[in-house]
Amino acid sequence: MRGSIRERSPGGWQLRAFEGTDPLTGKKLYRTKYVRGTKREAQKQLALLVTDVNAGVVAPAAKSVAELLDAWLDHIEHLGRSPSTLYGYRRLVLQLPEGFKGLPLGKVTPKMVDDLYRLLARQKTRRSATVLRFHTVLRAAFTQAVRWGWVDRNPLDRATPPRVHREEIRPPAVEDVVRVLERAAVSRNPENALVFRLLAATGCRRGEVCGLQWSDVDFEAAPVRVVIRRAIVEVEKKLIVQGTKTHAIRGVGLDQETAKLLREHWTRTVELGLAAGCPPQPEDFVFQREPGSTEPLPPDRVSQAWQRLCRELGLRARLHDLRHLQASLLLDDGEAITTVAARLGHRDTSTTLKVYGHLMPGADGRAAGIVGDALSGRRARNGERSERSRR
Repeated sequence: MRGSIRERSPGGWQLRAFEGTDPLTGKKLYRTKYVRGTKREAQKQLALLVTDVNAGVVAPAAKSVAELLDAWLDHIEHLGRSPSTLYGYRRLVLQLPEGFKGLPLGKVTPKMVDDLYRLLARQKTRRSATVLRFHTVLRAAFTQAVRWGWVDRNPLDRATPPRVHREEIRPPAVEDVVRVLERAAVSRNPENALVFRLLAATGCRRGEVCGLQWSDVDFEAAPVRVVIRRAIVEVEKKLIVQGTKTHAIRGVGLDQETAKLLREHWTRTVELGLAAGCPPQPEDFVFQREPGSTEPLPPDRVSQAWQRLCRELGLRARLHDLRHLQASLLLDDGEAITTVAARLGHRDTSTTLKVYGHLMPGADGRAAGIVGDALSGRRARNGERSERSRR
């Protein structure tokens, strides 16, 4: 019998069964269990424990929620999950009650999880969207536990997460965005005007614009294009260069005015570099933390500058709303959903439709006209329909 028994307190016994050797570290592995009763009863439990180990049965009680979360976070980190995503997940794990994290996996029930959601919602008056993030993390971790054979089923699948009502996206008015750009151009850091312009003109995420290098700009293309290859994220005040959110590379064309401003920025960069004796290199970031620095412009600094200018002008708009403005303008003008998805860097068009489907009043108006013409006996002929669709 590959097991041992030890009395830790009167009537309290520690059972231990040898599970084998870790193939990676060579460390011996043991499964332990604590029982109360007579020595004879403890010996019977030890025999059952050794039998389970020999049969390859994994006892859910052998692992706690905390052990699962630690193993899962380590697992997805090695799979290449974004550092910013991992940082957010770890912050959520730290906020979970210690009593819940100490539970054996086999004792976690859907009712217990629902009670946890109510507790989290009461603490700090958390919003439903925040509580839903806890559900997302726990569900993913328990799904992995099922794959590893640590539990037989996922209790999160039968839990009831809070409902989150998606707020309608209201992009800022173009006139207000122009006002911010004009104010930025005469501010103490006029370079921000070009950063904001690129965000509005391309629909890129702020980290993607901060991650642009001069090798990503094709001034010879018609129209001028930028290639989005990477993004900058900031985790605990440390800048990290990583791939895009969807891990895909995409090219985005620029309008003539934005291309002209970017070309002027390149000319100034060359002049300053030559004057300092270090001309710009292809791998240099287009927007740098400081002139001549090898570090990119921090995304948080861009957001702070935008918020400061909006306060000065009495406007309420987030920096991310520039991305919504791009989608709104294109969809309202009848641009193909595939084009909009490609410029925004969405993995597929379903994401674009889900988020921005309500921003298509132009398409709805054209649809109403088609139906109205048919009901009034004025249904367009094929040639007329083709001409209308082109318009």
